[in-house]
Amino acid sequence: MIYYCDSSALVKIYVEETGTAYMKNLRQQTDAGDAMITKIAGPEVLSALYRRLRIGDLTPEKVFVARQNFQGDFSGFFSRLAVSDAIIDFAMQLIDKYPLRGYDSVQLATALQLQSSLRASNGRNVTFLGSDKVLNSAAANEGLAVINPDEQE
Repeated sequence: MIYYCDSSALVKIYVEETGTAYMKNLRQQTDAGDAMITKIAGPEVLSALYRRLRIGDLTPEKVFVARQNFQGDFSGFFSRLAVSDAIIDFAMQLIDKYPLRGYDSVQLATALQLQSSLRASNGRNVTFLGSDKVLNSAAANEGLAVINPDEQE
């Protein structure tokens, strides 16, 4: 199975919160080539870590460890998909249809383009992993299989 991880699900691998057990298990059982993210997940995950540090949810030590682990996976485990002009155009169209934030529309456009490419080349499907209900709803409406890690424990 091919998994596309939105940043809201991805961060759960590195920080304890609802859905962490599911995402860690999935990370351990998934082959590297079957776990996809967009390149913007890098700054999104780091931003989430540092935001939680600023509000006091995480200690500097936990952020350091989470950052190190994420950066190792970012460059060595996840297949990183580029953000092309076509993805940006598609993301803008998705914003016309759904109440998505900017980067969420890019995440969804990337997952949908991946789904289209995989179906055309080998018939495989993409499962979208996300914890944002609005984004998950849009993904489901666009025909993706969706798993919310928060609902798996």
